[in-house]
Amino acid sequence: MMPGLDIRRLEPADLPLLLAAGDLFDDPLRPEMAARFLAHPDHHLFAAIADGRMIGFVSAVAYLHPDKPVDFWINEVGVHEDFHRRGIGRQLMLATLAHGRALGCGTAWVLTNSGNRAARGLYAACGGEATPAARHGDGVIMVSWAL
Repeated sequence: MMPGLDIRRLEPADLPLLLAAGDLFDDPLRPEMAARFLAHPDHHLFAAIADGRMIGFVSAVAYLHPDKPVDFWINEVGVHEDFHRRGIGRQLMLATLAHGRALGCGTAWVLTNSGNRAARGLYAACGGEATPAARHGDGVIMVSWAL
């Protein structure tokens, strides 16, 4: 565990913190979309914060379906490369999964490429299980958790 690390769910008031962390995301952040995301009750962004800046995140969505319990879809996990291999991704994932459980979600799941050893190791370390029935071709697998 990294001293001084804060893992928490971002709220709408955290928009400046999020916008300052654009280097963690695949594409440039769009302020209006970031604000909408933080304000939406079914969208969840957990952040790892060190020395006042975001160094990692997990984004997730609690979604409804007419014939199933609420699921928790984990969309993306990212940790700044300067902070890899310190357990930050694991702490973020465990906080996110606990939040999904507190929301009453029945399961959580994420898709990853079968060749992404780092992601698969992270998800396994957090208790996720890749099931053979969840293989989608093209090397994509689904990892899930019973919450």
